[in-house]
Amino acid sequence: MNDSKIEQDELLRGFAFRTSFVFLLLLTIPLTGTYYRQLFKTDWSHFQDVFQAVNYVPKFFIGSDWGFGSFSGWGIALIISLIAAYFWGFLVKDINQKEPELYYWLRVIVRFRLAIALLSYGIIKIFPVQLPGPTLSDLHTAYGDFLPWKLYYLSTGVASAYYEQSLGAIEFLAGLLLMFRRTTIIGAGLATALLVNIVLINYAYHLSDQLYSVYLLILSVFLLLYDTPRLYNLLVKERRAKPDEFNPAYKPKLKLPLKFAVIVFAIFFSTITYANYRNSNWPYPNTPGLAKAAGFYNVESFQWNGEQKPYSLTDSLRWVDVVFEKWNVLSIRKNINAPINPVSPSLTFQKNGLGDYESKGNAGRFFYTYILSGSKLKLTNNNDPTDTLQLSISRPDNDIILLNGVDAKHDSLKVSLKKLPKEYLLQKGRRKKVSVY
Repeated sequence: MNDSKIEQDELLRGFAFRTSFVFLLLLTIPLTGTYYRQLFKTDWSHFQDVFQAVNYVPKFFIGSDWGFGSFSGWGIALIISLIAAYFWGFLVKDINQKEPELYYWLRVIVRFRLAIALLSYGIIKIFPVQLPGPTLSDLHTAYGDFLPWKLYYLSTGVASAYYEQSLGAIEFLAGLLLMFRRTTIIGAGLATALLVNIVLINYAYHLSDQLYSVYLLILSVFLLLYDTPRLYNLLVKERRAKPDEFNPAYKPKLKLPLKFAVIVFAIFFSTITYANYRNSNWPYPNTPGLAKAAGFYNVESFQWNGEQKPYSLTDSLRWVDVVFEKWNVLSIRKNINAPINPVSPSLTFQKNGLGDYESKGNAGRFFYTYILSGSKLKLTNNNDPTDTLQLSISRPDNDIILLNGVDAKHDSLKVSLKKLPKEYLLQKGRRKKVSVY
């Protein structure tokens, strides 16, 4: 190979390094004012706020939340990186001699950025708050009435053998391994294997973390590529591995503060997440529902503006069945699909435990949050605040609920509900004998 070819290859390699350096920094360092405004509002007692603070999504302007449109900001970052790399090569002398040191510090930044993300995601799976199990309403919703992301959340939430916790433990372990330079390749290998699967899941089920999962995968592959050739030479070719070209000239004790800070964060975040898991019903409301009412109810009779509505498979006004949850939410099934909330959930704190997680991704039922005052019920649709019901409630016994009142249009309705003694095989367990008759 002639000298001009070698020189050309060196120029291209140097340009690629400088572009990658600027590009990864642009994606890793928060550059939007929105992030810092939100950071100063963070309530550090809420695990949701802390999670949002440490999981910055590299997004330069508001656009599509999923699909290829969500990467438009990265295109701008790449253009900036190419321009910066071009002028950097002219303005900075002896840039090639400084590349090993810059490469080292870039890997440090990427290592700890990825470690914090994996630790936080691992913790919310070990204490399963990210993927909660199904509600009674979910168990009475047809499979085809769920959006794909809701199917993934529910199926993963009910998986046996501590599947969700096992995923979290692997993520947590990968994060710990990334904190130490000698185990970086093991942590990066674990992270890459996990993140490839996570990226595919995000696209297959239309989850909301498509952009962020690809970003984390890029970080893990970046770390993996550095050590893979040396590992290949050592284990496959049985040759001596090339040592690092740069070792920082500082005392070992100066390495500790950053690692100590990450460990303190992991302990702190684990503590507040566990406290929420034990003491809160998140992502479902914390307010208790009607006493001894939780269950599945058949609509025995239904009157609309004084007109008796018989059982029907086509009547869009008549209720088919009702589910009372243990908290202050009930869901109604009709012969029409509910307007669906297509937005997939995010870990955000909502005051008083109010949330709409259960109604998101579900087109099979109409979800209402209710306020009980004596014998009066006020119902508000979780997806449409203008859809309200003002009802009087009476209970001749624990299995019968009588409702009488008006809706938002002042149409009157009178409903008789009867609780059915339903048993759910999912709750009976999968290791015991069950009878289906």
